[in-house]
Amino acid sequence: MTDVSHGVVVTGAARGIGRAVAELYAERGWRVLSADVNLPPVLRGQRRVKADVSTAAGRERIVRAAREMGGVQVLVNNAAFQGAHGSVLEVSERGWARTLGVNLTAPLLLTRALVDLLPRGAAVVNVASVQGLFAEQGNAAYNASKGGLVNLTRAMALDLAPRGLRVNAVAPGAISTEGVLEAIADSENPEQTRRDYEDLHALRRLGTPLEVAKVVYFLGSDEASFLTGAIVPVDGGMTASFMMAGRPV
Repeated sequence: MTDVSHGVVVTGAARGIGRAVAELYAERGWRVLSADVNLPPVLRGQRRVKADVSTAAGRERIVRAAREMGGVQVLVNNAAFQGAHGSVLEVSERGWARTLGVNLTAPLLLTRALVDLLPRGAAVVNVASVQGLFAEQGNAAYNASKGGLVNLTRAMALDLAPRGLRVNAVAPGAISTEGVLEAIADSENPEQTRRDYEDLHALRRLGTPLEVAKVVYFLGSDEASFLTGAIVPVDGGMTASFMMAGRPV
């Protein structure tokens, strides 16, 4: 689908995977609505909206802008919050609520708010994580939110199938987003930390945001017309090996 009549909504589009997704759709001639708590960068053919997807007001702004754009063929629920680290004994209630609000509840409520703008054949793509497939010690809230998003994707696929909508998810491994690169740079031994991240994957390197974006684009396209309820690891083989699973990401 490269016709300019098609519109896509991408949340968390100011940087990282979300920005790569928005840029890829824009390059391929789509009308793009980019949403983020920070104003996304300007792209050709793009509309921007500053919105917190975890709030009703933020979701209403997105719906209004999507309606003005002329409809939505693909919704990419990418916005995420990763700031509430801690074990099940340590994570604060506020951090837990914020993490699940952005990462799990918002995709449900935004999809529901936009569903009447999604025609038959449209697609929803959720951006989960390998941490939705296994857990990282000391990161309970994020693990729970992404694990919930994995199974919410399946539930959405079943519940929205009668409307002719498809719902799938990607589960990225360690990707060279700004956040990951900043974490590496801020570590005591950046060179070793980068090697540790790379060694999590069978391919022994970090993925790129564009590599994830290309899979998101495929899942939203007619090429994936009989694919729904799937969770696609974009993880360089991380989850293919029992010995890799569970190492910090």
